[in-house]
Amino acid sequence: MKVAPSIIAARFTKIEEEIKAVEQAGADLLHLDIMDGVFVDNITFGPDISKEICSVATIPCDAHLMIIDPIKYIEQFAKAGARYITVHVESRGDKTEIIKNIHKLGKMAGITLNPETPLSNIIPYLTQSVDLVLVMSVHPGFYGQTFKMDMVERVKELYRIRETKKLNFAIEIDGGINEKTIKLVRQWVDIAVSGSYVFKSANIEEAIKNLKEC
Repeated sequence: MKVAPSIIAARFTKIEEEIKAVEQAGADLLHLDIMDGVFVDNITFGPDISKEICSVATIPCDAHLMIIDPIKYIEQFAKAGARYITVHVESRGDKTEIIKNIHKLGKMAGITLNPETPLSNIIPYLTQSVDLVLVMSVHPGFYGQTFKMDMVERVKELYRIRETKKLNFAIEIDGGINEKTIKLVRQWVDIAVSGSYVFKSANIEEAIKNLKEC
């Protein structure tokens, strides 16, 4: 199990200190929640801030693009230093072409979907060399939400599809992940994204250990 703390929950006035803290505590990736205020009802930051974050981090950056037109920004986030770039199936543009473009830029391509979107909507992309599938266990846009229990079955089904079709994508889960909810899905996921549980913890090392070992 890899852990990807979500930078959205960090103290941005002490961002370098926060990044170093999770790295030293055993984080495997750093999750960047990119929101444009259109695809979701919130705005976070774009390629320039992402570049600063990636320049500080010594672990891979995992950019989750919650933006309406990802094709316009793929190259910018690639140049910013993100190793993984994940786009929503609900966003605009040909996802097959977007995945190809991400790979051409030398990055790992991910696909994700909102909780209310049928899993079948991403099935066509699973055999197109997608490297990661992100399961949203909350509605995207704001951190600190409660884990959606019905997403447990979604994770199980995605795992079953991967095993049956002998595919190689990683399964990542994001939303309401803590020491209790990770137990519901940990046997089927490879990467756990966690924001407030990690960054707001009194003991970050213990929080990350809990996610990896529960």
